[in-house]
Amino acid sequence: MIHYKPTVYEYVSIGTFYVTKCDPDRNENKTTLEASDRFVFLESEYVSELPYPASIRDVALEIANKSGSIINETNFLMISTSKINKLEGYTFRKAIGLIAQFEAGYARFSRINQLEIMQLIDPKFAVSPAEYFQKGLTKNELMYKIGGISCTVPVQSENSSEQVTYTAGSNTGPQIVLENKVMTQDLLDNIYQKVKDINFYPFTLNWRGNPALETGDWLTLTDRYGTPFKTPNLSYTLNFKGGLTATSSANTNSSAQTVSAYSPPLNQIIKDINSRVDAAGKNSVYDGTEEPPYPKEGDIWFKKNGPDDEIWVYTKLVDGTYDWVLQTSTRLPDDIQEKIDNSVPSDGIVKTINLSQEMDGKEWLKITGAKIWLTDQTKIDDAIIRDAMIGSLSASKINAGTLNAATIDVINLNAKSLSAGTISGKNLSINLDTGAVQFQKGYIAGADNLIRFDLNNSLFQSFSSGGSGFKVQYGRFTFYDVNQTEIGFVQPWAYQDNPGIYLKGAKNLNLEGDTVSIQLGTTTYGTNRIIMFGRTTMVNQAEIFGKLTVGGDLSVIGSKNAAHVTRDGLRLTPAYETAESYLGDIGTAERV
Repeated sequence: MIHYKPTVYEYVSIGTFYVTKCDPDRNENKTTLEASDRFVFLESEYVSELPYPASIRDVALEIANKSGSIINETNFLMISTSKINKLEGYTFRKAIGLIAQFEAGYARFSRINQLEIMQLIDPKFAVSPAEYFQKGLTKNELMYKIGGISCTVPVQSENSSEQVTYTAGSNTGPQIVLENKVMTQDLLDNIYQKVKDINFYPFTLNWRGNPALETGDWLTLTDRYGTPFKTPNLSYTLNFKGGLTATSSANTNSSAQTVSAYSPPLNQIIKDINSRVDAAGKNSVYDGTEEPPYPKEGDIWFKKNGPDDEIWVYTKLVDGTYDWVLQTSTRLPDDIQEKIDNSVPSDGIVKTINLSQEMDGKEWLKITGAKIWLTDQTKIDDAIIRDAMIGSLSASKINAGTLNAATIDVINLNAKSLSAGTISGKNLSINLDTGAVQFQKGYIAGADNLIRFDLNNSLFQSFSSGGSGFKVQYGRFTFYDVNQTEIGFVQPWAYQDNPGIYLKGAKNLNLEGDTVSIQLGTTTYGTNRIIMFGRTTMVNQAEIFGKLTVGGDLSVIGSKNAAHVTRDGLRLTPAYETAESYLGDIGTAERV
């Protein structure tokens, strides 16, 4: 809220505080507590471990880390990276105060208990005279503006310790004297540039108070003549004893901003050169808070007025005289500011926006009405709209974003419009562009389960409608008859450390065709084998190249011939048979 409104409420956190003193008084039946913010934990000595010179930002981060303070990360990113020497002999509290000094600001713990380095800010906060207590405003009519800054720094030489004083700005007007052992001239100049245009009227105000206001905020006040002015809230005290009272103040020692003194001709020339000339080369452009001397018609003055910037032009008035005329300002005109301050009507909207206690006895803001229109500029935080708050939802309105299948159930889905992309779940992925289907668990099967691919059991089966078929599981190829009874299988097999393929048939193994070839490659284990158990039927012609071993009876139906390769081709010689086994020898043996 920018000022007090009796019909508007706002809940404001005032921060996190720690009890430092507890004084129970049994006679008065009361207990008095004293509490402080987290600065109470920053009173121990700060010993830096950084390599120096170090940047101001790195020193600030080390102070926060060593003191266990949570920082406002965005705020700390804005701290300067200028180099400084090692801070020694300071507590954490004084050290972070010096960091704030380099930033021309102040250190604080925010309402959410985060360490920040702040400068004066203008929240457009106005305190109307109706909120003043009687004779509550005291205003110093002499404006305060910093004249110069000085800082005395000890410099250690080989033989002695000396004091060096750095100065920035003018030596006239209000002066600021700093204490900082690591200050340099460049750092002091930077500080002065940040504060040289600050100007305000010192004041003290006793008023109604508002917890939403912060120390360091600019206030818009109104003096006894009805003239509004802005001044910083440098000191702020709130008291609550059945009612809230507050004291705001900015008490500084003001002095004349200009000093009349003789200026040598050379200095006058330099001052004239320092005034900027506009593009036409006729008029001068000035800045600062002091009224430019000897202006001429058309001159422009950029004036700093508190936190606001104003543009004045030296203009001829209707009565023939000349004076500075305000053209524009960052401060809103009084009529517009008044409309903003009084933008909450007391009749129409208040009738439909009321505090309600319907839900849990607490006060809630209830909005009723038939013509509430939320535009695309409306922002709703994540995860606050629950399913009970949605009456119905048309999926045709969902045209962007991601639907997470892990959090929704979809039934009766018509997939004819799925044309691209990848459908993926926890254990299944279907790529509509490449046709690739990947799944990690489960099975694929027809309605009659005749064809089934079972990933969980490493199984693939295919059966005809009559019942016969096969299964492949764990490397074993098994055949079944029409009654789905196993009739044979093929599987890998190791025989005497000689790996091979094991074929077993429950009844017959039939190899039919014009030519059926079974070829065995060579291995390091020796001769490869084909081992046949049970009855083996070979129809038409069977050729075996290599060694044939028959373990058991060998019956031959038809001729039994020995094949000889001659120059006239292959010749068959009938084998002779004897009743007993004899060793036959044909040819001539000679002893050498």
